[in-house]
Amino acid sequence: MRSLSRRFLISVGVMSLVVTIFSTLGAFLVFQRELGDRQIAYLQDYVRERSSNVDRRFSNLTALHKAAGEELERRMKHLSDAEVDRLADQYFPMQPDGTRRSRDEYFDGVMKDGRYIYGMGSIIGRAHDLPRDQKKALVAAFELVANFGQAAHKDYDNFYFFVPPRTRLVLFGPDRADRLMFYRHTAPADLDISKEQMSSITSRELDPEGLTRCTNLQRLIQDNKGDRLATGCLTPAYANGRYVGSFGSSIELTGFLANAVKTSLPGAQSLLVTGKGELIAYPGYTVPGKASERTVADYERRLSLKTLVAAVKKDGRANGVITSPDGKQIVAFGALFGPDWYLMLTYPKTAVAASAANSASWVLVLGAIATALQTLAVVFLATRTIVQPLQRLAASCEADGSGENARVDVSAEERRGDEIGVLAKSLRVEREKTEAVLASLEDRVTERTAQLERANTEKSRFLANMSHELRTPLNGVIAVSETLSREQATPRGKELAELIVSSGRLLERVLTDILDFSKIEAGEIKLCRDEFAMATLVSRIAELHRASAETKGLAFGWTVAPDVNRRFAGDTVRLTQVLSNLLSNAVKFTEAGEVRLEVMQVGEAILFSVSDTGIGFDEDVRQRLFRRFEQADASIRRRFGGTGLGLAISRSLIELMGGMIDVTSEPGRGSTFSVLVALEAVEGEAPEVDDNPFEAFDISGARVLLAEDHPTNQKVVQLVLGSVGVEPVIVENGALALEALRAERFDVVLMDMQMPELDGLSATSQLRAWEREQGLPRTPVIMLTANAMDEHVRAGQEAGADAHLSKPIRADALIEAIIHAMATREEYRDEAAA
Repeated sequence: MRSLSRRFLISVGVMSLVVTIFSTLGAFLVFQRELGDRQIAYLQDYVRERSSNVDRRFSNLTALHKAAGEELERRMKHLSDAEVDRLADQYFPMQPDGTRRSRDEYFDGVMKDGRYIYGMGSIIGRAHDLPRDQKKALVAAFELVANFGQAAHKDYDNFYFFVPPRTRLVLFGPDRADRLMFYRHTAPADLDISKEQMSSITSRELDPEGLTRCTNLQRLIQDNKGDRLATGCLTPAYANGRYVGSFGSSIELTGFLANAVKTSLPGAQSLLVTGKGELIAYPGYTVPGKASERTVADYERRLSLKTLVAAVKKDGRANGVITSPDGKQIVAFGALFGPDWYLMLTYPKTAVAASAANSASWVLVLGAIATALQTLAVVFLATRTIVQPLQRLAASCEADGSGENARVDVSAEERRGDEIGVLAKSLRVEREKTEAVLASLEDRVTERTAQLERANTEKSRFLANMSHELRTPLNGVIAVSETLSREQATPRGKELAELIVSSGRLLERVLTDILDFSKIEAGEIKLCRDEFAMATLVSRIAELHRASAETKGLAFGWTVAPDVNRRFAGDTVRLTQVLSNLLSNAVKFTEAGEVRLEVMQVGEAILFSVSDTGIGFDEDVRQRLFRRFEQADASIRRRFGGTGLGLAISRSLIELMGGMIDVTSEPGRGSTFSVLVALEAVEGEAPEVDDNPFEAFDISGARVLLAEDHPTNQKVVQLVLGSVGVEPVIVENGALALEALRAERFDVVLMDMQMPELDGLSATSQLRAWEREQGLPRTPVIMLTANAMDEHVRAGQEAGADAHLSKPIRADALIEAIIHAMATREEYRDEAAA
């Protein structure tokens, strides 16, 4: 016991020491992290303020351009064609070389109608074919450029109005050393600046939002002195919603860039970088945007500028803090929206950590002192409150000198008034509770299992009832509307009838999706093994959707690679269901372009690829697309409808086949769904299948008995069979059906499953028993019922039915089932006669 006590005290002391040390280290790390975060936040605030100040010059220019654009639109509305022609000849008369150029007096200075105009130069190339709206815009802009240029002369050295892509320019630039002589006199008539960046950056294609855009650092329009340390910023102008030109100004950047890269933070460096990751300005630069290869390589090695800018753009914020690609630098950034530049402040990550560690080091000192004091205190208290009482208890359990046992029993421990006594009592109570729980556990499990079984039974009953109650009225809606569609003589009537058909089929699809998903969740889906020719299967699936695609004006195509153009074995029904769902979605969500289905070999598996040029979606949508009851967003459900179960069911079916389904997409560019599934290759040729069974057997005049209690369903079958020359005999329950069958022979019996007096299953069983007793040949029985679940199909087969058709009934499917039943009976008779 002494050894145990020592181990306990040592354990307590070591544990206290370890916990305190880790707590101290944790506090140190938390405090260090907090200090580091504060330093990083300070860097972010610093760069945010600096970039805001730097960007203000560009934002002020945007406001100036917008104001000029609004005034231009007002002036253009009030200028008559005659006034435009008069002012055009006044401002920039026609020249012998086919251009219009401003008069010298508008640069030197002249009073016109009480307004002093100076510093102006204009050139309008190919003035003979100048469109009327451009001529009006240039005339309206002439005095505007002069007025706004004079007002902003202190901040911007020029102001101009430019109509791309031809050389048509009105410019205010009084401080130009060449006095704008190039534009007023010497520029050639065929001067072409359409390839200059300023000619395209404000086009609707590159600037659909009408924002201010700035050129790269380069010569602006014409500069005989070489590269200027300036950028040209332009804002598009619109009149009555039509683009008429752009207002622009150049910004002198010599002192501006030098000030932008200054920093008062020790150890930090400021940089200006373009949106493409090109270095513009840095500490000690000489010419903006002309860093030496060695300098660029050095910054690229330390910061990977292009990768860094890509990360900043992906971040999406106007300003913030990220880590450099190599993880060694903290980079605070701020966006300059006008020129599409970034102001970046880099600071070594190790410097941040070292500074924070120095500031937080006093936590370690205090923690060491606290650790020693706490360890001593814990050991002392443990000795007084635990170890010594346990040692006295152990002594009382030892035998005395006479050999008698002095141990105390459990009841004595329970009588203690301290924590040990409470613990002993609690252990006894909990032990009794545990024994009681264990004794009743088996009963509780049995009861819970029964509850789950009852709930599952109720769910199956509900789904069966829902299926029956919905399919019965759908049967009337779809079958009657199909008949109406065939009988319509006008395009309008046919369109309305087909709308009813498509709406009913959509409701049937929703119902089928819900039932399929319920089967999948319950594990009731069983795969079949069918042998099929790949090209035949794919062509039939594709042809089902070609018409709907071509109706929308979409190109539709499918291909089967030569190495998979052979026979395979698999569940053709479920494979068709998956591919049809993907093709249906592709056509539904594609407004223009094409939809394609491609089949190819990928390793040991077959890849089915369905691609479209539709609306597409982003990565967030892709992550949840295959979940149940999920669609891209609420607008998709409002616009296209649907339950959101189709893709969830498709994924479950493909996974049941041992395959996988995935999708790649880009918003506005389309999607590609890929289904990869292993199919068993089968040797031999695919059997020929008759695609038109209606030509193989004539059923006009056939004797058909319909056992159906619902008037609507009776009428539906009459309409369908009447179209092929068959008038059925109708009875309202199974008992009357048996009477009719015993009185006369019928070619086929259409039997509803749920009827009064005698249901369809019982009637079919009794019919088969009577036929066996009388030695009569089997009369084909087709279950024609709204009960569509697998257990209903199996029940019909066990009762002796030959086929099962679920409502709502397709006319073609019913006629095909009757043909198949009659043809099969004829084959049996021929074999028996032979």
